[in-house]
Amino acid sequence: MSDDEFQPLTPTLQNVLDQTSLQWVFVGGKGGVGKTTTSSSLAVQMAAVRKSVLLISTDPAHNLSDAFGQKFSKDPTLVQGFSNLYCMEIDPTSSIQEMIESQENGAMNSIMQDLAFAIPGVDEAMGFAEVMKLVKSMEYQVIIFDTAPTGHTLRFLSFPTVLEKALAKVSQLSGRF
Repeated sequence: MSDDEFQPLTPTLQNVLDQTSLQWVFVGGKGGVGKTTTSSSLAVQMAAVRKSVLLISTDPAHNLSDAFGQKFSKDPTLVQGFSNLYCMEIDPTSSIQEMIESQENGAMNSIMQDLAFAIPGVDEAMGFAEVMKLVKSMEYQVIIFDTAPTGHTLRFLSFPTVLEKALAKVSQLSGRF
């Protein structure tokens, strides 16, 4: 389709719901503008027209648990009252801790932990890794991201490659001890 043939859609909720090819929705903005409220409302509406919906919070100040009145974790959890709406809250700190604890050398864990938490943007990288696991399986018709405030989200989207290389170097170092 050329640019001349492109016809923009009217910006309505119904047009978003009707787009069956839509697989990912990112709800972003500055802190306090209603990202969690918007993403939660959109997820509920999507669940009415899709077979399966996953709502992911990448915001360190997780509010999905508050919005739905139920505790969510890093694993997709069925929202009470729904048969096809799942939520998860990515906790980068626990993801890093799990990675460190999975190393065999106990003496090296302390050094690895210090190094891992010192790398700028490591929380965004670990969040990105959690998201990529789900995207690869794509068990959901649509995934909605309740993103962190804009600065966090930009780092989340831009640091994965750099951090992957940094973590690989750290991992190589741990193998030497």
